[in-house]
Amino acid sequence: MSMTVLPAAEGDWAVLRGPVGSDEVIAAATAVAGRHQLQCDQAGPGTIHLTSPDSGPVVTVRWKTLPPQAPRTLGFQLPAPAAVDILVDPAPGAGRLAAELHDALSARALPYTDSELDGIRAAMPLLERYSTAPQQAFDGWALLFRDHYLEHSTGFVLAMERAGIPAEWIFTLDKGDHTWNRQRVHATFLARGYRSDVLDNSAVNDPASHRTGLARVQAEVDAFLDAAHAAGRRVLVVDDGGLLARGYGAAGAPRRVDAALELTVSGIKRIAAAGPLAIPVLNLARSQVKTRLGYREIADSCLRRLRALLPDRKMIGRQVLLLGYGTLGSRLAAQLRALGCRVDVVDTDLPALIDAAEDGFTTYRTAADALASTTPFLVIGTSGELALTPDDLPHLPDGALLAPFATRDFSALTEGPHRARATDIPGVGMRFDLPDGQAVTLLGNGRSMNLFEADSIPNQGYDAYRAGTLIAAAALCTDPGRVPPGLHTAPADTAIAAAGLWEAYYDLYAAPRPAPHQPTTVPAPRPAKPAAITGLRRAAVVGYGVAGRLHTAILTDLGATPAVIDPKHQDLPAAVRTFPHEVGELSPAVAAGIDLWSICCPTAEHLPVLRAVLAHNPAARVLMEKPACRGHEIDAFTRLLAEHPGARIVVNDQYRHSTTLPAFADLIATLEPDAPIEKVSVLFTKDRRPDSASGRFIDRDYGVLGYEWLHMLAVVRGILPPPTWENYLASDPATTTTEPAYDPRLFVAALTERTRLPQPGTAAGLQLELTSSILGPGQADDTAPAPRPPWRQGLRAADDRYRHLTVHAGRTRFTLHLEPVTAPGGWQLERNHHRLTAVRDGALLHDEVLTDSPLDTSVRHAATVLFGDAPPPPPDLAPLRRIARLADVLRERAPRSHRTHAESPTSA
Repeated sequence: MSMTVLPAAEGDWAVLRGPVGSDEVIAAATAVAGRHQLQCDQAGPGTIHLTSPDSGPVVTVRWKTLPPQAPRTLGFQLPAPAAVDILVDPAPGAGRLAAELHDALSARALPYTDSELDGIRAAMPLLERYSTAPQQAFDGWALLFRDHYLEHSTGFVLAMERAGIPAEWIFTLDKGDHTWNRQRVHATFLARGYRSDVLDNSAVNDPASHRTGLARVQAEVDAFLDAAHAAGRRVLVVDDGGLLARGYGAAGAPRRVDAALELTVSGIKRIAAAGPLAIPVLNLARSQVKTRLGYREIADSCLRRLRALLPDRKMIGRQVLLLGYGTLGSRLAAQLRALGCRVDVVDTDLPALIDAAEDGFTTYRTAADALASTTPFLVIGTSGELALTPDDLPHLPDGALLAPFATRDFSALTEGPHRARATDIPGVGMRFDLPDGQAVTLLGNGRSMNLFEADSIPNQGYDAYRAGTLIAAAALCTDPGRVPPGLHTAPADTAIAAAGLWEAYYDLYAAPRPAPHQPTTVPAPRPAKPAAITGLRRAAVVGYGVAGRLHTAILTDLGATPAVIDPKHQDLPAAVRTFPHEVGELSPAVAAGIDLWSICCPTAEHLPVLRAVLAHNPAARVLMEKPACRGHEIDAFTRLLAEHPGARIVVNDQYRHSTTLPAFADLIATLEPDAPIEKVSVLFTKDRRPDSASGRFIDRDYGVLGYEWLHMLAVVRGILPPPTWENYLASDPATTTTEPAYDPRLFVAALTERTRLPQPGTAAGLQLELTSSILGPGQADDTAPAPRPPWRQGLRAADDRYRHLTVHAGRTRFTLHLEPVTAPGGWQLERNHHRLTAVRDGALLHDEVLTDSPLDTSVRHAATVLFGDAPPPPPDLAPLRRIARLADVLRERAPRSHRTHAESPTSA
């Protein structure tokens, strides 16, 4: 958004430009008018007055639609975005009111649009690849991110949110540079529910001169840390040393973060000056992905920004003095020489100076020596230290241009007495008249010039570095105790290499010819968002656990405005409307406005919540996570539906909609077309011991049957012929073979059920074997994959669950390994990636990776059905009834010492 704001004086006005519709302008003006007991009068198309009954118009707002505009981002969108010019014109004395209205309109117009955010994501495909789904590594973490407010920073923080850190537990801090779209980045972060503020580099370097601002920001950071730790979350810092320099990583600090990633060399220096660390810090500033890839892009951005600020100046063949020959300076020197400049180099570090000399540059040990021997038209600072001392200033040539690419290089001018005599040159820099009569021009504002009113590092150029940072963060957060306190580079390099980032980068940007097919290591362009479902405007999500969060995101994509209802959860999102109380306590006005209810609370609460929803609206549209209810509540559930014939209810059954099951069945039919299925084995295991220890997800009525068994039956249903499936449902669980592991607290903690079912073509019938455990993951037979993308090692910590479907037909064993996938050898796939294999006589015939999100597909299907012309079929409770009968059989067979809730039958 481009914005011109004049000082808040009498008669001043402001112009905003952005994709804001007339309705949004009127709504913002009406809200402000209402807060001040003013009238909002529409004087005509594109004009409204905020009017006082006593004095007439106080503020006038005018707007007009503009033709398609140039992009407001680094990339472009098609079609070109529309724009509206908005003029906010206050009457004398109404400056504060106009400023309030300006802020309200800015909050609507400043954030990046969905298409702009999609463009940023599309320009960072490697970052997208490593953040497509929540990662277990970030469970229970909060994020403090401090960096320049740039587009690739926006892409990174949104990727961390996608990777599993909730929006309400993200706090972003701008480093204070005048980057091009910093206000838009700030507004976007606020709109997503993050906290956002500024912790200026100059305040970190010179705290005594910035006491008030530092105290305010420190209080906000302290409050965030206190809230995160009180909620049982650990805090990760991604920063350039500013927060650690303020003591948040030190032993004995009143408040301390739990782990950190360091992004810059200047940050390393700040950390070293702050004293010993008490937390692990991964050094991304010296990581290979930054030194080999990132600094090339930074050097390129520096030179491009330099030439953009000096469009009238000749550079080819002219003398340039470069202060600092480190990672950035050495690359910049080579680029300047390639342009035709004559480059001299100063560096106080002798090994670096020797490198410069042996690279063919004229070198000096001090700036004074260089200025005594040469007359540069341009002096460039890349040292990050005081590159020009006050004693050097008299030796600068008259008219010299100074280009800082680190904040401290020319601080002798910007932080000393000379600053008071500087003349600002808007959009260019500052002119300094020095005491000895010469004048010099400092380009930019004395800070990193490539970021002065610019966003000059391409999103694609920083894609690999941002992806590497996310990979390193996941590695650190998985087990921060593995890394001792202090600053470390090797763990970051190791994690990045193990994740396959170098291979993916090479395949995407450097391979000599395109692969014959789209490589799965690089995401395809994001598909267009699904069309909004007619009638779905407002949705209420009841329960904000894992399922509730996912439902909220999916329903939002479908065009709904979500609200969250959860009386227990501490992490309710800031970006949506929330109700921390029971459904029955909702006001009738709120309940009447809900078009779809999504019930994602624990199963024991399903029936009471459904009763409360239908009490609000007997014809409600309801989506329920499975199971619909507990086994002993089936009759009550059925009666409730019969009492409300106008209600539309769908019980979500995600694996019935998985595209992997039809693909699995097709492979069986292709490779063994004439052989009957002889055996079907389903293994779903998960380590729920940590949950049980904390009192979460405990099902004492059904034990292991209450967790994955319904999912397992849905998978079986997708494979068995319909008559065989019906035969299984009708079979008596008392006639099957069961191998339970009884638990005094959890009833049955592990179970295998085996049964023989009639199957045409085989006299022995089909053997069905179902196994589930909540005591830990149990890996089924599998083969090691070929070590190539999309397989990677070290993608995440060891998986705590396995979901396998194995079918034996003819001479072939078919296996569908549902996500999360970890194969022998430690090879892993991303979330929502599944593996399909076929092995015959010990030889691997088929090995395929499928991409599918069953939950996403099933929720979209349910919403379509609920708002369709025909009512949905009644919920299929037959699998739940069989589970209830099986639970009764197990309860009857249990040793008396292990029986829990055995005296009250659970079946219907």
